[in-house]
Amino acid sequence: MDLAYSEEQTSIQGQARRFFERECPLEEVRKAWASEAGLPEPLWKRMAELGWLGALLPERVGGQELNVTAFCRIVEEQGRGLLPGGFLFHVLAAEAIRLAGSAPQQQALLPPLAKGESRATLARCMEGGRFDRDGGRFYADEKQEGFLLFGEKLAVPGLAQASEIVVAAVLGLPKDLDAGLAFFVVPRAAQGVAVTPLHTLEGGMKAASLRLDGVRLPAAARLGTADRPADGAAVLARISQLGDLALACDALGGAARVTELTVEYAKLRTAFGQPIGAYQAIKHKCADMLFAAENLRAVTDWAAWVLDAPSGQADASPALASAMARANAIECYDLVIRHGTQAHGAIAVTEEHALPLYAKRAKTLALAFGNVAYYQEQILKESGYTVPPVRRA
Repeated sequence: MDLAYSEEQTSIQGQARRFFERECPLEEVRKAWASEAGLPEPLWKRMAELGWLGALLPERVGGQELNVTAFCRIVEEQGRGLLPGGFLFHVLAAEAIRLAGSAPQQQALLPPLAKGESRATLARCMEGGRFDRDGGRFYADEKQEGFLLFGEKLAVPGLAQASEIVVAAVLGLPKDLDAGLAFFVVPRAAQGVAVTPLHTLEGGMKAASLRLDGVRLPAAARLGTADRPADGAAVLARISQLGDLALACDALGGAARVTELTVEYAKLRTAFGQPIGAYQAIKHKCADMLFAAENLRAVTDWAAWVLDAPSGQADASPALASAMARANAIECYDLVIRHGTQAHGAIAVTEEHALPLYAKRAKTLALAFGNVAYYQEQILKESGYTVPPVRRA
């Protein structure tokens, strides 16, 4: 197993770093976080020209057809630069369409997404403190020549700027939720769709609440065909694994950058006539931060390799690998933020400094799609251990 980055992957990461540093420095990040408009349209178009909006899509629909490892290099730089906007969730929505949609649906829906002509996001079934499909759901009823969709989700990342919403909904009233899971493409402008932008701790992801109140959709809005519907549970599992790994890579980029900022500060800040980095207490914190970031890099690289490997040829399941990456990311990013703040001192909690921005992103990522306890539970399940069921009132 070779986890070294290829020349192409290294080049992609270098290109992404230069692009974000040039086009979206921290001054622009602050403006985008504070603005309802979020990521400027010209920047979105330039990302489309680089092929990033269709990073995982096949070339026949305008994509780059990158593997997961190469895509993760872009997401890592997104985390390093605190890129605002719903780039990641746009890519996940496009991937859901690719996996669940029929060939004609892919050809109709994916090229505009790859070109940046429209923005999409993914609304998954998770809510109310639970991160599985028992925690809040969207429902779909089949009617003549179409469907009616109902349901509500408190926070959907990227929704505030999206024009298309890919919704995972339970069709009918099946005994097995997985058997009834289906994907629908819902136009934001459709009647019955209510979107309420949220003011969150981290203003970059532009989350919004979503309510579907009897949204009427044509039959073509369901991804797949009537005679060969997509395996909704398998698609959702793959998208969830990819999303978990991508969020871990976002945390990796942020943790690496905070470590760099802390080491630079420790070399410049003096106390009692010498740089504070000369003192053992600061040295140990910087060493712990570096170890945490490099440990996270090793786990995410391995998880990306597992997701890239053909089915059955990896040494672990994709569910286990992505859960391990997310659990490590949550804990490592938290450690790096705490040590970095302590090494910087009071300046690290001022609005003028970059560290509060990274701290807000770290806290947001720690709760996105699942907390650390949820992912630890998934690791146990995938490792063959029995996890007691949650008691319900």
